[in-house]
Amino acid sequence: MDGVRVGEPLACRHVHKGEHVSKLAMIIKTRTQPGKRSEVAALYQEHLAPRAAGNPEQEIVVWCDDMHDPDVFYLFEIYSNQEAMGANAQAPWFADYMTAAGPLLAAEPEVGMAMPGWSTGL
Repeated sequence: MDGVRVGEPLACRHVHKGEHVSKLAMIIKTRTQPGKRSEVAALYQEHLAPRAAGNPEQEIVVWCDDMHDPDVFYLFEIYSNQEAMGANAQAPWFADYMTAAGPLLAAEPEVGMAMPGWSTGL
């Protein structure tokens, strides 16, 4: 691979400017109370989707409904850096979403954080 050394962590290339930028990926698995996934999705659309759409540092956000379990969904997010993710996590509007969605969840979401190593489209 061009410019990549074995054993070194990779960073995604910012295609628009051609500069090397470390990004943060989050993969979040959430289980809702039985039959409540659509209600949580509506709360997400109300509270978080507009913020994500207007945040250039939250580069990719994908809501995925589990194909086999009607009470599970996944969020896949790419942030330009860890500070951007931290700012979202501390925002009052995120707390408002969690207050509204919390009673509809069956358990704490499972959150995975990773540094993207290779991608297309970023």
